[in-house]
Amino acid sequence: MIITVPEYGFPARYNENYLVLLVRDPHCIFSYWEFSDEQMGLVAKEFDCEWGEVPLIMRVYDLTGLNFAGDNAHSYFDIALHPLANNFYIKEVNSNHSYCADLGVVTPEGRFVTLLRSNVVQTPRDSLADGSGVLMADLLDRLTGRTAEVGEQTATETFSSSSVYMHTNNNVSGKPNED
Repeated sequence: MIITVPEYGFPARYNENYLVLLVRDPHCIFSYWEFSDEQMGLVAKEFDCEWGEVPLIMRVYDLTGLNFAGDNAHSYFDIALHPLANNFYIKEVNSNHSYCADLGVVTPEGRFVTLLRSNVVQTPRDSLADGSGVLMADLLDRLTGRTAEVGEQTATETFSSSSVYMHTNNNVSGKPNED
């Protein structure tokens, strides 16, 4: 018996213009993009070549702590891309930093022209927590009047407000008080 499944998959392209950044880890950002047929045609015509020969550049900006206005980044670096590519892993970025990217071309005069601008992403830190969770656990213990048993671990990163409510009302069953 042969079972056939209709082909409902995703289209290969949406014929839109966009550039998206996604954080993979503290030192790597994944980017993907698409150019519409119209924009590819206009750029290729401007450069008097086929789209596959256009000198596509990704400019990555470090925006940490800034309200980006297009020209006020701390620094930037350029990545040469093949025009037929539609994604790229941006490696060796700094942890705990904000980044944005432009996809564009460099004119024969050496001027960078932005074609697409991405969203802003924040890379996570690559270090352990600073220990502030111990303060929260201590606060919970003081609020509930609880003391640690020997060998019991008391440091946690978070606590629930329902835990405080349950312990302060001497209700450890988890059911609401019937008052």
